[in-house]
Amino acid sequence: MTEKVKSTHKNASRSRHLIKQAYGELLNEKDPAKISVTDIVERANISRGTFYAHYLDVYDLSMAIQNNIIETLNYAINRVGIEHIIADPTDVVMLGMEFLEKNKAYYGLFVNSSRGEVLISRIIQYLEDRFYPTIEPMFSPEELERVKLFLIYTVGAYKRVILAWFSGKVKLNAKECGEQLMSIYIASRPPEVAALSDRLKAEEEAKKAAEVLE
Repeated sequence: MTEKVKSTHKNASRSRHLIKQAYGELLNEKDPAKISVTDIVERANISRGTFYAHYLDVYDLSMAIQNNIIETLNYAINRVGIEHIIADPTDVVMLGMEFLEKNKAYYGLFVNSSRGEVLISRIIQYLEDRFYPTIEPMFSPEELERVKLFLIYTVGAYKRVILAWFSGKVKLNAKECGEQLMSIYIASRPPEVAALSDRLKAEEEAKKAAEVLE
């Protein structure tokens, strides 16, 4: 990559950050429906051309922010695998908390704003769309209902904890918060999920043993 391309990429990244930062600040000051491109460019101290070089309008900006979080979740889910996440979501939760810790001030602007519930609701809907079709063949109908109930309860509880963490009501750091959430998850998971975890661990141990023998 040439120095000119690097500089252009750096400037574009900085512009997007300024735009998102300005939008987040405005969300905490006024009705989201009344936030205009003019409001954003004046707050970010950039030109309208710079804004339109990255986003079509305010709605497009809002969706881009949500999509960034969804893409991070998607990466973590694909890396670990849904089956393994259901059995023990420690890796994904800790990765997510680390991501939020690094961007706490930035994402806190959105989570604590009037758009916070919209953002969280979209994330929950995304998780349901990804997880439920995958887990249905893994359990009997009766087991599936118990697992779904557990997941609905867990996601709802995590939502409340994350919101409280962003607002400062939870004083633990990201690592401590993630570890506490995982401790609760492991202790409260239903027998079906515990059995899934045991099976996956046994399969992993058998795989490692086979690799040693090769």
